[in-house]
Amino acid sequence: MKPLLKLIKATGIWAPALVLISHQFLHVKSYATLIDWMHHFSGGLAFSYFVWKSLPFFSRWGGTPTLPGRLTVTFLAGCTAALLWEIAEFSSDLLLNTHIQKSVQETMMDIVNGFLGTSCTILAQGFLSLNKRHHSKIHSNTISQQPL
Repeated sequence: MKPLLKLIKATGIWAPALVLISHQFLHVKSYATLIDWMHHFSGGLAFSYFVWKSLPFFSRWGGTPTLPGRLTVTFLAGCTAALLWEIAEFSSDLLLNTHIQKSVQETMMDIVNGFLGTSCTILAQGFLSLNKRHHSKIHSNTISQQPL
């Protein structure tokens, strides 16, 4: 059980799972349209965080990506997930006669909110990575300049 918990923490899969679970509990009929944007925004945040945290596990097959490469892959995966989610909703409406999508405007706003969530994750991870790199560079310079 402990290795599974470590994997869940290391990959960040808990983030999109938490969004899906919270969606089920917060999806009250009368408030659904008012908070729908939040689900798509947080879905973009969570899925992009999951991709960001999971990319190092694939370095064995694709090598270790540079920071811009990792940010690009995360951004593209997050935007693709937002688009595929809306395609799944559309397919459900067509094939299962559900009524998830109310209008083209609502669908586009869902995609935009997923994009914005992904963009926030990219900006935060980029900033944190550059800040971490800057601090480690300063720390290594300080250590190398200390007398033995």
